[in-house]
Amino acid sequence: MKKILSLSLGLMILTATLWGSETATKSREIVLETKKIDGAVHWTPEKVEVTPGEKIKFVVKHELEGGFDFHGFFIPILNVTEQVNRNEPTIVEVTLPKSLKPGDYPIGCQFHPKHVRATLVVSDKKGSKK
Repeated sequence: MKKILSLSLGLMILTATLWGSETATKSREIVLETKKIDGAVHWTPEKVEVTPGEKIKFVVKHELEGGFDFHGFFIPILNVTEQVNRNEPTIVEVTLPKSLKPGDYPIGCQFHPKHVRATLVVSDKKGSKK
């Protein structure tokens, strides 16, 4: 009986450990898209809320008809500079530095600076921006 209890306890600990490590390494997916609003190209959503140390999987889409065949996806604070082609989602996975200070950081298009930027809103672990 002791062996069965010991084995059961070991399996429970192993399961909890594996489950915990899987969720700890999983990225949160955030979809950003180009939208035309009042004649101007915008990255949407307008604000993307994140916390330091978080793993993010950006799925970046440009599906606008007409205009440019590609746009840039540029987050300077994270050293992200990508090209997003029409109807070809771009995947960008990043882990935010734990040292990233709370605040607002631009998300833009490095090829078309006049396009309306989105904002990366970094909050501390309590969910408040400083």
